[in-house]
Amino acid sequence: MKKKDGYILDVSYPIFFYKEMQALWLNSVTSFLGFKTPDITKSFSYLELACATGVNLIVCAINNPNANFVGVDFNKEHIQKARKDAEFIGLKNIEFKHCDFETFLKENKQNFDFIVNHGTFSWISPVQQKTILQIVSKFLNDLGIFYLHYMCHPGSVSLLPIQKLLSVVDSHVQDSSIKSIEVGKKLFNDLNSAGAFVDNPKIDSIIKTLENNSNSYLSHEFLTDYWNPLYSIDVHKMVFENTKATFLGSANPCDNIDNISIPSKMQDILRNIKSPVLKEYIKDLARDSKQRVDIFQKNPQIFENEEHIKTINKMSFKLLPNAPKSGSMNFKTPIGDIEAPKEVISPLLEKLAKKEIRFEELITLTNFKNNPIFLIETIFLLMNANCLHPISSSAKLVDKIFVKKFNEKMKEDNVKLKLLADCGTAI
Repeated sequence: MKKKDGYILDVSYPIFFYKEMQALWLNSVTSFLGFKTPDITKSFSYLELACATGVNLIVCAINNPNANFVGVDFNKEHIQKARKDAEFIGLKNIEFKHCDFETFLKENKQNFDFIVNHGTFSWISPVQQKTILQIVSKFLNDLGIFYLHYMCHPGSVSLLPIQKLLSVVDSHVQDSSIKSIEVGKKLFNDLNSAGAFVDNPKIDSIIKTLENNSNSYLSHEFLTDYWNPLYSIDVHKMVFENTKATFLGSANPCDNIDNISIPSKMQDILRNIKSPVLKEYIKDLARDSKQRVDIFQKNPQIFENEEHIKTINKMSFKLLPNAPKSGSMNFKTPIGDIEAPKEVISPLLEKLAKKEIRFEELITLTNFKNNPIFLIETIFLLMNANCLHPISSSAKLVDKIFVKKFNEKMKEDNVKLKLLADCGTAI
């Protein structure tokens, strides 16, 4: 069978890791936003809907042996590989279910502190979207976090004619999805050489997307019957109406601070707008947002000011292996490059290079003293650049044999990914 419910089945989704889906990352960002979170130092439960071959779930399960994890996917080959990998590693706190969302909704009896869904929502039918939200409504605990990734306007709109081209080709190719992509890419290149896309201002970016990604990835990205970028404000409304979960912010921490994600002239306009909905839409316009990674919460509880400060102060951070240890830095952001001068960033890097450090100690550095927002902005930029990560309190519980076997499995699969238990993630 090539497709089921409009989504391809004949090609496995490539292995991709997303740090934003990990429990520690989601809790850290949510805490910075000012909201209480599930206690991941104790037992908790975590569900991934459309888990593919399970790498994100497996990383989280290894790094949080005190929790239990469930992955759901309707592609049998995905689940078979996920189960095989989990068994090879020796994990006992993870379960993979081969079923669709509707079946899971009917049969599941467990509640969850985290429900995550990446790379699915804007690629499936409205009926399936609603089923995902019904699962969240029925099984997400109070204070539970719902992470949702989706394509959005306005940035993804330029891909619409390309997706339609590949989709129409696929409907006439009586062969695998991989073959459809090969034929579709050849036609695209011929059309592009003939000048068909001369007026498309984003054609260079589209060419890179088609050239730099595997055909298996492009099959999942473009060959669904329900390819539909969404307006974020419509998604937020849909989520709240169906689940009563409230939008808190982005799992990409930089998007939560206007100074490092919105052009300065547009910040002036935003300050004078009262409507939160209108503000959020204007932010997508300002960033030319293509995809979003949104955090929602069931019955959120806001920290009191002193409790919030205490929570942030206790957070510890570690410099990641690929990070510079001193000197200046240049950060890529939606508003262009942000240059961090040596005299500002180097003392921070030098201190972090020696040991993991709490926020309350970093705030004593000369450049950040009495300016916590500036420090938070810098931390967010470093996190976004894969240079800095919060420290996990569960690292001592992680089985080193599991780490070793996971790394072996990634090497065997030719995936450049290693577990980092200290930070509850992989890099």
